[in-house]
Amino acid sequence: MENTNTIKHDEIIRFLFDNHGVRGEIINLKKSCEDLIHKDYPKAIKSIMMELGAAALMFAATLKDGSEVMLQIQGDKNAPLKYALVNVREDMTFYGSAKLNEGFNELDDSLNFKELVGEKGILALSVFPVEGQKWQGIVALEGNSVADALEGYFKNSQQLPSRFIIFSDADKLACQGLMLQIIPNIDGNNDSLEHLAILSGTLSKEESLGLSNEEILNRLFAYEQVRVFPAKKISFRCICSSERCLKALASLKREALKEIADDPNGTEMTCQHCGKTYHFSHEELQSLLCKVSQ
Repeated sequence: MENTNTIKHDEIIRFLFDNHGVRGEIINLKKSCEDLIHKDYPKAIKSIMMELGAAALMFAATLKDGSEVMLQIQGDKNAPLKYALVNVREDMTFYGSAKLNEGFNELDDSLNFKELVGEKGILALSVFPVEGQKWQGIVALEGNSVADALEGYFKNSQQLPSRFIIFSDADKLACQGLMLQIIPNIDGNNDSLEHLAILSGTLSKEESLGLSNEEILNRLFAYEQVRVFPAKKISFRCICSSERCLKALASLKREALKEIADDPNGTEMTCQHCGKTYHFSHEELQSLLCKVSQ
């Protein structure tokens, strides 16, 4: 592996060990975090969303059949976080959103992960294959971080044993993650995973967010035989559009749509995923009302 001082953001790199039955993914997010995070998200929610995005992208990168992935955390009804979710497409573009339960408009920045999701929080991982049926796994949340929750999912849902290390900075809107996973049917792969996880655990938050992906791999696995594959670019791409908003308005009952259309100032709709606001004039809404009334 060549050393480099240039940090390339918003990319994911696959790697594997020639002397161990383990493979991995390493990810670095910056611009995509800035696009994902709403300015009105509390600081603690910003961290959860960035780390959930990194986790979902690393898992999606392990799939080879073009499947789309949705990773979701659902907090219990008495906890601040109602849900946080991220969707990842085959081309490694993604989008997501989070919402608080009623009554939690402002959050203390010192709240930890468990306090945000509550005692009865769950994690759901859904996979949408190009062909075949969707499958979903749901487990109770474990630990005190998104990384802990993912490790708990892989442990409790009969998936391949995996380890996650994810760091985020809610002020700089940056995130970095590392995933290790056994390669099936190789002798000693579980022991190898434990050994490499111990090495990975020496990585500090400052190093994680201050080094390039290649430098991190060199730093952690200097005495291992690591094969690194070409990087894949990552970007945030929302599903919203003006046409999608109009379709949502058209699905309303006629009485509700008429009330909106009669407002001379028009109306606005804000996307829950990216925060973009769409304005529709009085004339546009009247035209839409006429179409749906025919």
